[in-house]
Amino acid sequence: MTGAGRAGRVLVKMDFSNAIRGIVRAWRAQGRRLTAPRRAVLEALARAGCRADARTVYRLARRMYPKTGLVTVYRTLELLVREGWAERWEEGGTARYELAQPHHHHLVCLGCGSVARWERCPIPVRRGTTVRGGFLVTGHRMELLGYCKACRQVRG
Repeated sequence: MTGAGRAGRVLVKMDFSNAIRGIVRAWRAQGRRLTAPRRAVLEALARAGCRADARTVYRLARRMYPKTGLVTVYRTLELLVREGWAERWEEGGTARYELAQPHHHHLVCLGCGSVARWERCPIPVRRGTTVRGGFLVTGHRMELLGYCKACRQVRG
C-alpha cells in the first residue's frame, strides 16, 4: 500500500510484525539482550518502510522510546545488517536501510518522494549466477524514477 506524501517521505508500509518476532526470538536464543532502545529501533525500521536512513530511524525510535541514542541506532542497524535481518546500501552518499524482505524493486516519485514496492523483476540474472569475467552476482537493486498518479495530475 502506498500514498502520496511530503517530499522525501517514504510511504511503503508492510506488516513486519512476524519479522520482528523472528528477530526477537533469534536474539533471545543467542542470549542477546533486547533493550527498550533496540526494540524501538526494530519497530522504527519496520515503520519507516523502504530506504530509511539512520536519522529517520532515530527520529521514529525516539518517539517510541525517548532515551534511544543515535549510537544505539547505528549499532543496532549494523547488527541487523551483519546478521542478515536488514539490508544496507548507499544512495547519494547516504546509507539506507530496510528490513530484509522478499525480492522487490522501488518506484520512486520525483515529485513527492513517495516510494512504492514493485514486485516484478525485469532482470533475468539471479543470485548465484556468474557473468562477464567470472563476476559472481549476489543480488541487485533497481529503482524506477518517475511521477506517481497524484503528481502527474498536478503537473498536468
